[in-house]
Amino acid sequence: MNSGFIAFLKKIDHFLDRQTPILLLFALIVVLRLPNFFEPYWYGDEAIYLTLGNALRNGGELYTTIIDHKTPLIYYLAMVPNQFYFRILNLFWMLATTLFFFIFAKKLFKRERWAFLSTLIMVIFTTLPWLEGHIPNGELFVMGFVMAGAVLFSKSSIFQNFFSKTVEFTKNWRDNLLLLGSGFFMGLGMLTKVPALLDVAAFLSIFWLILISQFFNEKNNRQKFTKIFAYLFGKGLVFVFGLVLPIVTSIIYFVMRGHGQDYLDYGLLYNFRYSQSWPVDLGNNIVNFAFSMPGKTILLLVIFLLVSLNGQQLGKRLQFISLYFIFTLYSVLLSSRPYPHYFIQMVPAFALLFTQLCLSFGELRQKKSFNTLKSIVLGLGLMSLTAYVMISFKFMPYSTLKYYQQFYRFATLQISKEEYENSFDGVVQENREITKMIKEMGVKKMFIWGTNPLLYAQSQTVPTSRFTVSFHIKDFNDYERTFAQIEAEEPKLIIVMNNEDQKFEALENYLATYYLANNQFEKMTLYLRQ
Repeated sequence: MNSGFIAFLKKIDHFLDRQTPILLLFALIVVLRLPNFFEPYWYGDEAIYLTLGNALRNGGELYTTIIDHKTPLIYYLAMVPNQFYFRILNLFWMLATTLFFFIFAKKLFKRERWAFLSTLIMVIFTTLPWLEGHIPNGELFVMGFVMAGAVLFSKSSIFQNFFSKTVEFTKNWRDNLLLLGSGFFMGLGMLTKVPALLDVAAFLSIFWLILISQFFNEKNNRQKFTKIFAYLFGKGLVFVFGLVLPIVTSIIYFVMRGHGQDYLDYGLLYNFRYSQSWPVDLGNNIVNFAFSMPGKTILLLVIFLLVSLNGQQLGKRLQFISLYFIFTLYSVLLSSRPYPHYFIQMVPAFALLFTQLCLSFGELRQKKSFNTLKSIVLGLGLMSLTAYVMISFKFMPYSTLKYYQQFYRFATLQISKEEYENSFDGVVQENREITKMIKEMGVKKMFIWGTNPLLYAQSQTVPTSRFTVSFHIKDFNDYERTFAQIEAEEPKLIIVMNNEDQKFEALENYLATYYLANNQFEKMTLYLRQ
């Protein structure tokens, strides 16, 4: 055998040996996500993404002819042929996200074993069903963009100066390019889901932490501090420019297509309305105030200031991790909804904080440092606060054991494919039967009064409405426009969900005049145009 080829194989073997930790994590992700590819259409948010993606593939205009309230990238990512391809995209996305997180954790902890521990925690909580991590939720796609930005940020002079006692001024183009790219990727995260802004805030806080530490540095005179401020301000502008670049580009794109106002109303401004539309009553006025927008913001600012002013006692790494943790917790609480997938956004910060706690406990055993004890108290306090939030919201994670047990029964032929799929949701069986009918009839557009976006996604039909679910029609009082569209398009098929308790009188009269109740199912009724 050629000696050069043997040397090449040895190089590959040596490279793979060095990549063992990340390869083990990749293998774990693939194995744990294997059941994802056998799931039916059962999860509402995923179905909405796929429905909008299908509408866009068929010439629809986002926020004008087809609407949901998130920023646009998640819908363009969902322009895949079907759910299977969306799950494939999600798998490779999470492999890349895991790699980015691992690289960032190595920069943060300096030791591969600690980076491996934190990444392992991240993989477990973003892959298992506890927090709906097995579903292509928007939070997972946001995480990929944020972690890509974090890797670039960790190579910049700002990140290096954060861990240094003195500030070194770097003005080369490469450093600016790193900050620009970091901001750009995080801006893409915000275009996937607006709460990514709170991830961004954690990295922006590094500029503030450097500034405040240098302010209290006795070696800095006024002139030097002014120079440091100018340096941080300039680098911050580069980062923020990268951040706003994709957002401004998206605004220009929709304006040029004539949909700028719709994008503003539904893609951007509606998120502020959504975050304040869920009432909270936890039985105590003080607690209720703490969970209100002013209360949450005050608490965030208090913790932010306490952590900022205790850099020497806590250490730079714990400072950043603590602020990252509290910003993402604030993000989870924006809408005061106890949905498990909202907590996915906290997972990277949680994984880093847990690893930091392990390090602090180890340091405490070696040397009984008061500062180390303060670090442990802070870390445990933040985790206790999160636990209190979960208890207050009566948070219930999804069952992981049941999920894999059911897949094992299916894989070992103890139950049929139909039994396995039906175990996810009661509507799955009817949707499967109706999808077959829809395809046989050649229906491309239809209207569903109620909440069943799963059927749109599975049958790959486009809604005869701007909205995919009735609660959005009700929320925006869009009855008149929706009915006008139904009258104009005369869909061959209209479906009414039997659990929809809100009357749509114009639709009821229209059905009575022009449609026949063709099929009556337990969960829905099908009306065919006469």
